[in-house]
Amino acid sequence: MRKITKGHEPAALTQWKCAHPKGRYPELTHEERSAIRQACIEEQYGLCAHCCDAITPNSAHNEHVEAQREAQNRTVDFSNIVASCNRLKQCGDAHAHQPLPLTALMDECETELKFYISGRVEGLSPRAITSIQVLNLGDSREKNRALFNDRRDIISALLFNSGMDGSDLAIENIDLLTILEEELQQPDENGQLKPFSPILINVIRHISA
Repeated sequence: MRKITKGHEPAALTQWKCAHPKGRYPELTHEERSAIRQACIEEQYGLCAHCCDAITPNSAHNEHVEAQREAQNRTVDFSNIVASCNRLKQCGDAHAHQPLPLTALMDECETELKFYISGRVEGLSPRAITSIQVLNLGDSREKNRALFNDRRDIISALLFNSGMDGSDLAIENIDLLTILEEELQQPDENGQLKPFSPILINVIRHISA
């Protein structure tokens, strides 16, 4: 996960809420839902709120951090909505109505999850373990082989494109890793971060700690 800082809600949602003060998310039109999704994708730098894979308006959906059924007074609260990928049995699809104790809206999401170059993720706290399981983020290859392998392959590609490989991920190369971490934090000209780049940043930070 990468910490998401929520911004202002899109104007289309504000206007709709003024016209429908007691309205709920299911009543929104396609226009308002699309505006919410676009705003979320932009503030997430083009990455899924949960797995950090690349998303677009056509490959993502609006995900309520506190499920609609559990927080009916927050269904049109922009601060409770993020953009999630559409992978089946993962992220938003897996979340459904389950409680999510550690979310991408919390600073700790970057420190209580530990990623490995192999593609595996480990929860470092009970709430992190629960959130990984709820979102099916791949704490073992058997539970989510596709995400596990995609993470591994893209991390390897990011390292290769930086002139590195897995053997370079050692404390002896701390200066090189610091430079790579800084590069990975910079959005491109379209305001997008590289897919899974926060995952490699997480790997680097744990090596450097």
